[in-house]
Amino acid sequence: MKHAHSSKLKGIGIASLALLAMTGCMGTKYLSQGISDDGHVQQKDIVFPDIEDAWQHQGQFANSENLSKIRPGVAKDELYQLIGRPHFSEAQYAREWDYIMKFYMPDDSVKICQYKVIFDKDYRGQEFYWKPADCPPQQAETVAAAPERINLSADALFAFDKWQTQDMLPQGRNELDALAAKLSEYQQMGKAQIIITGHTDHLGDDMYNMNLSQLRAQTVRSYLASRGINPDAMLAVGAGETQPVTQCSTGLSREQEINCLQPNRRVTLDVTVIQQ
Repeated sequence: MKHAHSSKLKGIGIASLALLAMTGCMGTKYLSQGISDDGHVQQKDIVFPDIEDAWQHQGQFANSENLSKIRPGVAKDELYQLIGRPHFSEAQYAREWDYIMKFYMPDDSVKICQYKVIFDKDYRGQEFYWKPADCPPQQAETVAAAPERINLSADALFAFDKWQTQDMLPQGRNELDALAAKLSEYQQMGKAQIIITGHTDHLGDDMYNMNLSQLRAQTVRSYLASRGINPDAMLAVGAGETQPVTQCSTGLSREQEINCLQPNRRVTLDVTVIQQ
């Protein structure tokens, strides 16, 4: 839950606002040229951005199962669910999204690959490109355990309109301690990758909601890291109010609407375990 007044943004801080600013348009020097309405581009016109310019420059460990589900016609919200937000400053209406994917190799080294999705005029992914040419590696590790989604109630985790560790409720700490024990078991099975996503309801300012969701996800990540979960295996992102799981009828009182929207205020963890 959160206040609607935009002045609350000051409490979040300039550094956190920079996270949202990253959703702006990517500099034109990185845009591929000549993308057609049907989502086709000549190989010679493909331009990959410099990894150092990514907001998520460390990238993420690739989920091979989710990557295999990506097909021509995939929508942006479906891509978000499968592999997360793009790792460069590419806006919702960009015609290409870029990612940095990491793969474990048989010798326990990590291979870094770039992955690009080209969209048609309706923002459906149509063409997909890798860099360098030997990506994705054929001997990369595979999924050992089916992905699992864990849902945590934000109302149980945090005090009203709060996001910091000191704002966690006793119930929230207990839930995260139990979750850390479960994730530790996953880590013993293989190399785990965990995407932590914060969500809010639609009440209040859109920008504030996005930042609140991001900060709550980061706090959960930090807390789990303090309980022994590998921080490099966890990616924290904010979805704001963009992925509701419930809708409420009109005509409700403020209190009734807040209660009805409770399932939308949550933190989700998508966990995948991979092994050689």
